[in-house]
Amino acid sequence: MQAIVQNSIKQIMALYFSSRKIPQLDSYSFTERAMILSIAQEKMPVPRRLICNLAKLVPICVIFFLVVEVEGWWKLLALLAAGIGYPLFTQPININMSMPYIDKAIKQFEAQRSQ
Repeated sequence: MQAIVQNSIKQIMALYFSSRKIPQLDSYSFTERAMILSIAQEKMPVPRRLICNLAKLVPICVIFFLVVEVEGWWKLLALLAAGIGYPLFTQPININMSMPYIDKAIKQFEAQRSQ
């Protein structure tokens, strides 16, 4: 019983930084995982989607305000780093906020694929 509870807690507390790490999406290719995540994000209710977008927006704004303070040619390097870091920062937020809707998204994806 304790093992089941610990396993459940691990699933609830899991933070995913890549779609490859999501157990439900193991059998899908990269493009299929991207489509399933897109469907899951569409299934998010508006308040949750708003929170997700704000969770991505606030730190990004702080980073760009810091980039403004950089002087000279270093600003170009800072902008490049911020541009490369943007998807690395936002993808885990998207994945983890859409996790409750993954199972429904997989069912919808399978239904669309079988047509």
